[in-house]
Amino acid sequence: MGLFGAIASVANSFQLVPPGTQSAPDAAPTPAPLDTPVALLASLATPPPAPLTGPLRAQASEISARQCATSVRESYFSELGTLFAPTEGAPGLSTDFMAFAKSWRDLAATPRDPALAQQVIQRGQALAGTVRRLSGGVESLASLIGNDVTTGLQDLNQTLVAIYRENRTIATSAALKRPSEDEEARRDTLISKIVDMTGANVFPRENRGIALYTATGQPLLDGRPTQFTSTAATSPPPPGAVSADGRIGDGRLGALLRLAADGSRAVPPRPADPAPDAEIIRKLRSQLDVVTNTALGRTRPKQPTSFSDAYDMAMVGRGPELGFGFFVGANRQTLDVNPELVSGTKTLKPDAATAAATSLNAGGRLLTADGLSLTNSSYGQFATTMSDHWNWLSGAATRDAKVADVAGTLMDATRAKGTAIDIPSEVSALTTVQDALSSTRRIGLALGDFLRVLDQIAA
Repeated sequence: MGLFGAIASVANSFQLVPPGTQSAPDAAPTPAPLDTPVALLASLATPPPAPLTGPLRAQASEISARQCATSVRESYFSELGTLFAPTEGAPGLSTDFMAFAKSWRDLAATPRDPALAQQVIQRGQALAGTVRRLSGGVESLASLIGNDVTTGLQDLNQTLVAIYRENRTIATSAALKRPSEDEEARRDTLISKIVDMTGANVFPRENRGIALYTATGQPLLDGRPTQFTSTAATSPPPPGAVSADGRIGDGRLGALLRLAADGSRAVPPRPADPAPDAEIIRKLRSQLDVVTNTALGRTRPKQPTSFSDAYDMAMVGRGPELGFGFFVGANRQTLDVNPELVSGTKTLKPDAATAAATSLNAGGRLLTADGLSLTNSSYGQFATTMSDHWNWLSGAATRDAKVADVAGTLMDATRAKGTAIDIPSEVSALTTVQDALSSTRRIGLALGDFLRVLDQIAA
């Protein structure tokens, strides 16, 4: 099985068996016979793969960097998937918003029913609690990314310095016409690490030296090493450091920097990057701000009445009715239902029920956040789209990581042969796989039609 054929099989949720192997899905795998000293010594005596050069090295570096990048994205998007996924104790943002809107519709039908009024308050508490929980999860994720960026940049800077020192040692050996195999082997290990981190391209220099550049031309090491920092880092930058933001975009560190980037802090601020793997913390904060604004915000020009205004503008009757502010709070992290309603000191205004229900279900709104903009929409549609968006990205990141892992495994096998991948033949093989999968789908559809006809005959 070729590279692209394997990728196609993963992308279509199939598992193709490479030629020369037998499938035994019900059989337990047989462990390798390494329990004897002879077998163990034989396994340890396996020689390391020869250093790569030319097109094969470039292909291996690209696949390795992509594999590291997709692994990072899968890790963080998996956290987001868990954060937004409905659970027994936390039904999810969309469910909570829809339940809150329904409670107001129920109350509008019987405005003076105290049980329905209490249900509105409880649904409002659940919605506000979900917004706070999501906001806290986003801030925890932001802190984690910031710490990982800091650690990654420190590792990058130290490794570049180590390669620089090996370069000097190797150059000295070359000038003295001495062998430098050990030093070059250590340097190759360090270079592989930099490639995984940044997707660097490797260029030979005189006296057996090497230079490292990113795919966009940013020098990492050519002569002296470059030292890097980032606005997402939590530690002071090293002297003379260059910003890695926008300069390192590949590999493990590049993926981290793209996730942590925030163009709103630039001078002047930049629009959000539309790429799904970029500026995720900025987008999440902005989108949760919009959800919070559906509870606290005022009516915008040429837009339906906001929920807050719909409640506040209703007439106050006799008794301890709350005149203003069903929701209180300054932002997404402090949003809550008015404590006077929760304690029972105040009650809901019956005259506000119809207006509040109408506002929560009104379409025709323009709701815009970083990474998500909806026109002719409702509050609930925004909450649902937001939740679905991040859940979908979580699944997509997992699929991308699986594809990259397959490519990495096949590249390891190709490295043993010492030849570059024949791209034209792989594309041809991919076309064959796609045709076969399309035929399978067509057969499945035809069989479905046939079975439906049989059902009609039997009826």
